[in-house]
Amino acid sequence: MNHPRPRLHVAPPAGRLNDPNGLFVSGETLHVYYQHDPVFPFAHKRTGWAHTTLPLSGGEPQHLPDALHPGQAYDRDGCYSGSAVTDDAGRVQLFYTGNLKEDGVRTPSVNRVFVTDPDGPAGGIHRPDPANPLIDGSPEGYTGHVRDPHVTRVADGGWRMVLGAQRADETGTVVVYTSTDLEHWDFAGEPAFDTTHAAPGDAPDLVPGGYMWECPNLITLTDHADGRDYDVLVVCPQGLDEVEEMDPEHPDVAVTHYASSDQCGYLVGHLTGEPGALTFEVTRGFSELDLGHDFYAPQLIAHPDGDALMLGWMGLPGADEAPTLADGWVHTLTLPRRVRLEAGRLIQEPVLADAASGAHAAPVPAPGDGATADVQDVTVDFPAGTDAGVELADTAGTVAVTVTWDAASESVALTRAGAGTRTDAGDGNAADTRVFRCRPGRCRVIVDAGAVEVFAGDGAVAAALTAWPTAGERWAPVRAGSPPGAAG
Repeated sequence: MNHPRPRLHVAPPAGRLNDPNGLFVSGETLHVYYQHDPVFPFAHKRTGWAHTTLPLSGGEPQHLPDALHPGQAYDRDGCYSGSAVTDDAGRVQLFYTGNLKEDGVRTPSVNRVFVTDPDGPAGGIHRPDPANPLIDGSPEGYTGHVRDPHVTRVADGGWRMVLGAQRADETGTVVVYTSTDLEHWDFAGEPAFDTTHAAPGDAPDLVPGGYMWECPNLITLTDHADGRDYDVLVVCPQGLDEVEEMDPEHPDVAVTHYASSDQCGYLVGHLTGEPGALTFEVTRGFSELDLGHDFYAPQLIAHPDGDALMLGWMGLPGADEAPTLADGWVHTLTLPRRVRLEAGRLIQEPVLADAASGAHAAPVPAPGDGATADVQDVTVDFPAGTDAGVELADTAGTVAVTVTWDAASESVALTRAGAGTRTDAGDGNAADTRVFRCRPGRCRVIVDAGAVEVFAGDGAVAAALTAWPTAGERWAPVRAGSPPGAAG
């Protein structure tokens, strides 16, 4: 049906995209790998890694040949998520989860791939380490669900790997390995979480529960508020129940937590202790990283200037219905986001060059007058004391997304209308509203075909979601000003 493709968000040329993997920076270029099933939905999944590049300052992605393909004895059921590092010799190394299933038993492994000439026209030569698997199977006390290695350098010059894990009692956690040479890895154990001196985060739990934690990231950032270094642990807990938190001062406002099928958030603190006796001393409890309808499995790396870069998957496990399936592809990544730590909170801003955005500036024409804008970048003010809002509709006037600022309660309601979730098999789901606390400030809304990203409160709140015009229509320019539905 040839639905418009995103121009600035990474989308697969064909097949299914999911988790971003193996981020690294080379010069002014950001390399991004991602989970890719090139023949989905027409054949059995064979998950490998695709490869694309983006200008570090923002711009359109360039697709390169797929880099990893399942087929070794240790990964024949899939090359699953992982990360990238640059070693002391300047060589890029990829670490990924090998997936092997035999007689219903899952055996994970951690494997390494050497990349030479990554800036060449084909995106490099990818050579598996003959020593693979570097880590074969799960440590004692854990199920076969141990995966998604995130490798970083530590202060003593060594290397640290954190993996998502499920304990034998089917509860989620992370485990840590250490190495001096990136080849030989020692199990350092599971960190205990000490919340004795923890301030609450934005979520209901100081430390989340769940039956599995996926896609961990452990990165050290300097807090812009106090100049101190903190460890930021990002995890994706599965199995959390939705929570509505009532505001006693505004009884008509119910703040939404854990509304998606699978969650993503972060803890701030310090990882301390020796192998076998690790402790994560939490200074600020769990906060959701993105409050939109479609966000999961992010990856963070150090930005050359000392903050972080992040991309996430604009999708959820098991949620593959989208109009683009008729065109042979599904899902996108978020735009790269610049992430900084400020008073224990992650502040996120999209990396998007002004010249690349093709943004449509306000004032904009009303829906239905024939104007279309598949790519838009609109910033409005959500001021203290004054309600405001943003509305995305198609050229037929059908509203798909609204962002409503309630100044009295300092909250934002993000609604995806049922029409915005349509698939080619039906008319979409019921409208879905998420309400979250937010400080006054700028709200930036980026629309890129079916990908929509919202950054409110000057980046204190981020929300990614997918939405689609009515069949046969295109997006009209975003309307901004009074709250959607207000008279005037």
